[in-house]
Amino acid sequence: MARDYDNMAKSIFTDFAADISQFVIGTNEDVEVIENIDTEQHLVVEQLTDSTKRIRINDSEAILHIELQLRDSTFKPMWARNAAYHGYLIKEHQIPVYSNVIYFHPNAGRNDTGFYHYSSHGYEYTLRYKVIRLIDIDGQAILEMQAPGLLPFVPLMKRPAGISVEQWVRECINAVAATPFDEQTQGDLFCALSLFGGIIYDPSLFKRLIREERMQESKYYQLLRDEFIALGREQGLEQGREQGLEQGARESTIKNILTFLKNKFSAEEVNDLIPELQRITDLERLEQLLFAAPQVQSLDAFKLMLEE
Repeated sequence: MARDYDNMAKSIFTDFAADISQFVIGTNEDVEVIENIDTEQHLVVEQLTDSTKRIRINDSEAILHIELQLRDSTFKPMWARNAAYHGYLIKEHQIPVYSNVIYFHPNAGRNDTGFYHYSSHGYEYTLRYKVIRLIDIDGQAILEMQAPGLLPFVPLMKRPAGISVEQWVRECINAVAATPFDEQTQGDLFCALSLFGGIIYDPSLFKRLIREERMQESKYYQLLRDEFIALGREQGLEQGREQGLEQGARESTIKNILTFLKNKFSAEEVNDLIPELQRITDLERLEQLLFAAPQVQSLDAFKLMLEE
């Protein structure tokens, strides 16, 4: 399921790049998104960056990097991951890098200071990045900004005091309905609102309050539905969603692990690990192994990780 949220957020960040850029930078000035930087062609130590764009504010250009975290980083501390991203992006572009980590879950990111520093024996290094915990942000203020690209994330923000959950969700839905977009774009926002809102609130609440026909024109709705059919789960969006996406994510993660390992070790020996990997049902555990695969020094070391 973590990959589900990740992919949806990346798509929203691309479709509404200006809204997201202004929000994370914290500026009222116009932000021009010059290009979306495709990091899928470049491996950054243990994984790809989530959202990376070249932007211009006034006459100053920079790389805007946004890392998406449903929960806390488990395999590597976030400062270590960001150090790798910074080094790579600065090497590639030689301009300032504005790095941000957005935490979706209310309990995530509490211990992330956005800072790492050492100074010893004449050597010094400092890393600073912006930590954005959605639960710390005033949701009503974001609604009043009328920035459509932020609307799917408002349910994850702090709701006004004295307002019920259902009333708050209705306000979020009404804000999407009021956007001046065609049915498909509004459908995209409704699908994203329902997906992210379900992190905190009962997903059935969104199912009840958002008419399904409002989402059926969305490219996300069709994509999810196609995935279920491809996986042989044609029970419909609601019934097949959990099983289909989870299974698809597991299969994709295992495939990527095997690819990384085969780039370093004997394909025949790597294939011997397939049954063991397929027995792992915990997607988060598989993702940890995916992060580790490019870095292990021997196949025996990876086998030890499988046994943990």
